[in-house]
Amino acid sequence: MELVIDIGNSKVKAAIFINNGIHKVFRSENADNDLKKEVRRFNIRSIIISTVRNDGEEMVGFWSDVAPVYLLDYRLPLPVSNLYETPKTLGNDRIAAVVGARFLFPAGPVLAIDAGTCITFDILTEDDVYLGGNIAPGIRLRFEAMHSFTHALPLVENYEIDRLYGRTTEESMSTGVVNGIAGEIDSVIRKYEEEFPGLKTVICGGELRYFVNHLKKEIFANQNLVLLGLHKILKFNEQKRS
Repeated sequence: MELVIDIGNSKVKAAIFINNGIHKVFRSENADNDLKKEVRRFNIRSIIISTVRNDGEEMVGFWSDVAPVYLLDYRLPLPVSNLYETPKTLGNDRIAAVVGARFLFPAGPVLAIDAGTCITFDILTEDDVYLGGNIAPGIRLRFEAMHSFTHALPLVENYEIDRLYGRTTEESMSTGVVNGIAGEIDSVIRKYEEEFPGLKTVICGGELRYFVNHLKKEIFANQNLVLLGLHKILKFNEQKRS
């Protein structure tokens, strides 16, 4: 059994893998003793950690009494070639998502979209070469920007929409943001499909549910995409050591 831990800005998501499948998923606020207590019930033989909180070395030390730990950063070998020109600044979740997309689709080019605080697009060629991608503001950032940089617009908390247009100011903001993001994603996917024939697109992320039904392009949704990618990176490094 292997443990993968994805530490985001506000949430922690972890999973136990048996062979190549997810056995159990954990969600918590922090990768702390409560989570450690939960996973100790399993026979963990290796761990990989991805974190955005600048606490990587601390997390390695904290989890090292459970099993050997790999920390995903720019120095860790990857099962794909990385052509990103600034690998130190590349978000771990971005590279893990695109590796996860490759796990789901073993052949052909793949595009991984992660709809979180920011919306990221990351492209992997059919030859397993990571080229880079795009970063755009997510739903919450767009609502916060409209509220912060205007005098009259409120801070919208309800992102659910079921129509094209709004009949109140808040509804108009919601329809503008959600439909705008959906159109933006459809457009970006179309451009990638033109450059990479046979492209498969996979989307994940905490804000996915607000606009996935408004997309026109055919895509595959998998909320465990980053976890799948982390596990593939972990297995790749274990094989290199054996």
